Amino acid sequence: MTKTGTAAKAVSWGEAALVLAGCWLLCAVGYGVVALLDDPTLPAAAPVVLALGHWFWARHRHWTAGALATVAGCAVLFVLLETLRPQLDRISADALSTGAGILAAVLAFTTATRTRARTRSSSRHG
Repeated sequence: MTKTGTAAKAVSWGEAALVLAGCWLLCAVGYGVVALLDDPTLPAAAPVVLALGHWFWARHRHWTAGALATVAGCAVLFVLLETLRPQLDRISADALSTGAGILAAVLAFTTATRTRARTRSSSRHG
């Protein structure tokens, strides 16, 4: 339930694409700042995680879908991070892994909310 007392809405593919583009932009800016400062210890992913958390909390409080998206995003991020760090510099590997993790998380979240909405809709009308 959202603040207004109505059930949370499913995420449209258009909204997911906008959120994904915004998060990738934040990731690119974070990469640029970290590269400019030449400090690979700075958390370039933090603004992206905060933006996704805000989007989730403000617009789509689907807890199961959120948990699924968190697991999917983290799994992709950590697997790619371990694969890319030996081949690229740390800053580039972090940025690419974060971008891929964002993609996995947004796709998982969107798919889960749409599946849940479709299932609820068919059970009401069926």
